[in-house]
Amino acid sequence: MVKLFRPAPLGVDLGSGSIKVIGLRTNKVSIAASMNISSSEREDDTLFINSLHNFFKELNIIGKEASVQIPSSFSFIRTITLPLMPKSELKEAVRWEIKRQLPYSAENAVYDYVAKQGADGIIVTFASTERENINRHIFPLKESGLRITSVDINPLCLIRAIPLNSPGNVIILDIGAKVMEIDIVKAGALRLTRSVDMGGEHLKNHLLNEGFSEEEADNILMNGPAEKMRDILNQILKEIFRSIDYYKATFKEKTFEAVILTGGVAVSSAIREYFSGVFDVPVSAPNPFNGLVLKDEKIRKLGSMFSVAIGLARRGS
Repeated sequence: MVKLFRPAPLGVDLGSGSIKVIGLRTNKVSIAASMNISSSEREDDTLFINSLHNFFKELNIIGKEASVQIPSSFSFIRTITLPLMPKSELKEAVRWEIKRQLPYSAENAVYDYVAKQGADGIIVTFASTERENINRHIFPLKESGLRITSVDINPLCLIRAIPLNSPGNVIILDIGAKVMEIDIVKAGALRLTRSVDMGGEHLKNHLLNEGFSEEEADNILMNGPAEKMRDILNQILKEIFRSIDYYKATFKEKTFEAVILTGGVAVSSAIREYFSGVFDVPVSAPNPFNGLVLKDEKIRKLGSMFSVAIGLARRGS
């Protein structure tokens, strides 16, 4: 049975528009590769599996063990605080909380948790997904030749990959091709996560609808001016501030220390600058490749795209 949160040597991030693979040995990146995935490939199982198989064969990782992430849309994630207690009692208490909060039958669920001691007790983040969702997500990867040994969730991968030095509230915005994940972390512990169906494709489609060519849209996405994307960027920001307001009201918090951008969209300097003008705290896009040795230095500038894969490869380290 696939085990949540079990360590694995390869990190494989299968997103909606691309797949990223990271092999990590201490501070050396042995593999760093990505491949774009078209909508037509995702809709044709045979075509998709063949494409993945050829990609994995080129990387010489057929038959290798790998850890993958489960999409946020498939995940049920909660963070709770429990009183201090022995580990033996903690396991049973968490199991009871998971079963109590699950929106579906525990019999059909695969779940696990991570715990750390906080100022007010034990902070527990648990994740669950229905077994059929895991099977559906990892099926093409297994058929393509990988040995899937563990499944993880995006927020925990990002916490491993990105340096979070502040004890205060930090907002992590992981903006991919189709989905933006809004995570709020305090003292290294996940407290809130939310997914919104908005991402890089929405930004590009907005530009195309405005009459820009494909080449012009790609250039604006990367280099600006961001004003040409103002309307759609403000829609994204509206969803972000909605999550921030909910967090403040729920957790009785007032201040934030930083905003961190990651994911494919974070590579865009124009979007980083636009967000910096909106938030009243520092906005940055830390490179998860910092401190790591790469075979190909040209890929370092794309570090934000590999955050989740690096977090997967760091499991158990």
